[in-house]
Amino acid sequence: MRKIPYGISNFAEIPKRDYFFVDKTPYLAKLEDLGEKYIFFLRPRRFGKSLWISILQHYYGLQYKDRFVDLFGRYYIGKNPTENANAYLILCFDFSGIDTSTSAKTYKGFLRKVKSGVSGFLGQHSTYFTKEEREKILENDNPEGVISALFDVLTSAKLENRIYLLIDEYDHFANELLAAPLSPHSWGGGGRHFREIMGRNGWV
Repeated sequence: MRKIPYGISNFAEIPKRDYFFVDKTPYLAKLEDLGEKYIFFLRPRRFGKSLWISILQHYYGLQYKDRFVDLFGRYYIGKNPTENANAYLILCFDFSGIDTSTSAKTYKGFLRKVKSGVSGFLGQHSTYFTKEEREKILENDNPEGVISALFDVLTSAKLENRIYLLIDEYDHFANELLAAPLSPHSWGGGGRHFREIMGRNGWV
């Protein structure tokens, strides 16, 4: 009897361990047919959003090209691949688990997550960067600096593949801030803390 992959968000584990899986891969072609540059998935918790992000990562990621048959061979998209299969450099961010108890911890956690995503990208596609470039990108002490440094290098590089940006839990820490318990020093369910964080960029 096949096991249900409850709580598993890494798609590679499903075919490897022969978990029960309702094939959602036909939607990959449908998404491509939409022709949209930016796509948002708004669904409740435990609805499979992180697993879907992982499916996108494994399907479009150039680094998984040699594993395409093992990963997708038994599913619809494995038998009907699009021309974009394994054609992208994947830059993936996961903003879950950020400690939002204070402004400093929120900022530190966000910076750590940005650096983690960029570091993973640099490691997977190391041939595009020199050691000095990788170090220069990651030595920045603010999220904007890390991203700007990365794209400065990418702009000057002769890339054969486009970049596919994936963001998981993009609203997680913002929701945590808004849902913070009320206190004499907050308004609107943690509004003051949210205002302090977002106000740095002139958003409020």
